[in-house]
Amino acid sequence: MNRPQILTIPNLSEGRDATAIQVMADAARAQGVRWHHLSWDPDHHRAVMAFSGSPAQVKRAILALGEAAVQSIDLRAHQGAHPRIGALDVVPFVPLSGISREEAVQFSLNVARSFARRLRVPVYLYEHSAQAGKPKDLPTLRKGGFEALQAVDLRKERVPDFGRHLHPSAGATVMGVRNPLIAFNVNLDTPDLAIAQTLAKQIRQARDHDPRLTGVRALGLWLPSRQIAQVSLNLTRPDCTDLVTVTNYLREAAAALGAGIRETELIGVILNDSAAAALNASLQSAIHPEQIVG
Repeated sequence: MNRPQILTIPNLSEGRDATAIQVMADAARAQGVRWHHLSWDPDHHRAVMAFSGSPAQVKRAILALGEAAVQSIDLRAHQGAHPRIGALDVVPFVPLSGISREEAVQFSLNVARSFARRLRVPVYLYEHSAQAGKPKDLPTLRKGGFEALQAVDLRKERVPDFGRHLHPSAGATVMGVRNPLIAFNVNLDTPDLAIAQTLAKQIRQARDHDPRLTGVRALGLWLPSRQIAQVSLNLTRPDCTDLVTVTNYLREAAAALGAGIRETELIGVILNDSAAAALNASLQSAIHPEQIVG
């Protein structure tokens, strides 16, 4: 049997202080995990990293990363384009091999419990780890951002799964097992935010009946450092929807509004199946995941 391996893609609410980001990344990397990705963006004011390892390695890395994030990030002075409720905002776990979804969920509960106790940061469980009767999708859990959580008593409203008091500077964290997804940004060649917002709205309205957009979440954002508008995407059903098809849809829809695509950005990692699907759609070929090595 394969040794258990878990992938995690933590999102942190810091995208401007490169030194702080490297300190946080080093705290996780020091726990022996396999490193895959690190990037940050000043407009989103957000950093994304990806690493994998055994359950024990990943747990140690998340706790170390969380401790560094609490020390480095103060949400009371944080302003960025991306929604957030915490310093270490979201911690998704994706089982890669040697571990079932049920086992991965139990692992996520163990990490969340330890995280809340050790760091005094409350944790909301999401996706497959969510408890019965509680919200499981990230947009609902993050609605209103850190400021909305500041305005309520978490012992009575929006009660976390672990912890009961909002951390004054680090907020709360969302954590849980989810299916693989693709985080993907499409940067437009226009400074008109209204166009990006219109495109994102069109996707949200069409995704339930247009098979090209199954499971696609979209936000229209403004990037002041680049003076352009962006459509920020999460492809939550990459088994149904590939990057090329979604990009082509946006290219056509943007053209109808008088805009074009300047560039695209993959955030985090992409699994072999999704990379093969994108290549197949682009090349009209039959490339299998096993043919992608590295």
